[in-house]
Amino acid sequence: MKVKFLKDYLGQKKDSILDLPEDQAKVAVDTAVAEAVAADIKDLDEAVAGIQKSMTEQLEAAAQKITTRVIDQVSRGLKGVRPTLVIGPDREDLDPTGGFKNLGDFAQSVRKHFTHKASDERIKRMIAKADGMDENILADGGALVPTEYANQLYRDVLAESVLFDKARKYPINIGNSLFIPVRSITELGQTSSTGTSLGTWLNADGAIINPSKPVYGRVQMTLNRWGTLLPVTDELLQDNNVALSNFIFDEGGIALAWDLNQAFISGTGTAQPQGILASGALVTVPADVNQPGFTISYSNLVNMKSRLWTIRPGDTSGVVWIAHPDAEAQFEQLKDASGRNLYYAAGTIQQAPEARLFGIPVVYSFHCSAVGNPGDVILADLNQYLVSTKVGGGIEAAMSMHLYFDAAEVAYRIIYRVDGKTARQAPLIIPNSANSRSGFVALAARITVGS
Repeated sequence: MKVKFLKDYLGQKKDSILDLPEDQAKVAVDTAVAEAVAADIKDLDEAVAGIQKSMTEQLEAAAQKITTRVIDQVSRGLKGVRPTLVIGPDREDLDPTGGFKNLGDFAQSVRKHFTHKASDERIKRMIAKADGMDENILADGGALVPTEYANQLYRDVLAESVLFDKARKYPINIGNSLFIPVRSITELGQTSSTGTSLGTWLNADGAIINPSKPVYGRVQMTLNRWGTLLPVTDELLQDNNVALSNFIFDEGGIALAWDLNQAFISGTGTAQPQGILASGALVTVPADVNQPGFTISYSNLVNMKSRLWTIRPGDTSGVVWIAHPDAEAQFEQLKDASGRNLYYAAGTIQQAPEARLFGIPVVYSFHCSAVGNPGDVILADLNQYLVSTKVGGGIEAAMSMHLYFDAAEVAYRIIYRVDGKTARQAPLIIPNSANSRSGFVALAARITVGS
């Protein structure tokens, strides 16, 4: 077989022709083809690498130009402005406990930090976060109580308050006040600004629908400040941090809950919440004719129920009796005309563990008036009592090491901002009835026979 060499190969010159046996010629051809393929692949790899390098260099150059141009434009726009580096919050700053095991641990750390100058990084972080204040003026040489423990105090207040958790809440996020829109009607059914219904009957085809609009008023909620200073002895501070935590929560929570209950029932509305008994919407039911003094009768309570108005007819989900504890003895003896009990003490009914009167829950409070006086028994729809606090609960707690330094005591300061008032400020006139109704009903005085 004749083989022509297209390049110098196996000692033969280019374009030479050699006559080889068929088997040798086949081996030579296969070898030459393999080498040619390998050479082509190498050349192809080198070409691809070259293209990639060129593209990378071009992209880097383009990116550099873009970056340079952006920096130049930003620099011209911010000429004279000092740049500020913004970073995300430290994980430790997000810890609501401030890194302390409990309130007692926090108190001891504050004491050591400010009296023994024993540096505590946890206290330093809290000082740094306190709006730029330094340790010379921060709560008179103290520190703000970590959020988690202030919230725990708030939860304890809710547990102690018999009315707060049942009222309608309207948190205030910005500022100190909030306007809440309410339907402004004086007579049930008069839902439009013309004193009639918003709707009309259409008795003929093509009848014109007269336009009408509802009437709304607004209730302004303005936060009132409540505060207390609670001294704690150095001995309690040093000896048992768990006891200290319980002491602060118990005393602070009970004090605040007590004053909240007092305000929600009989607050004047001046520099404090407006209580139910001070509301213009309160309806007072007369005593029975010749009723003995200091008594609560079956007919008293029936008459009170007849004057109650709820936003949705028949909806008693927010309705409670609020009564002085001394009234329970008389509730126990109340029976209807058939001799059936009207009152069931707490725990009597397994499915309804709270006390009930006419099937409505009873809440006892020493803030109610003494039995026989107006306000000893109140029937209230707490869906119609509005409460506003700052978003997040509104409790601010701080401690001071120096306020009672000469008495070897530290002081806890608790500030709470809250407002409360009834949604309506007048009873509602009822069509075809001589009796007005309201979401808040009380019983007139019964301190003398026939009063």
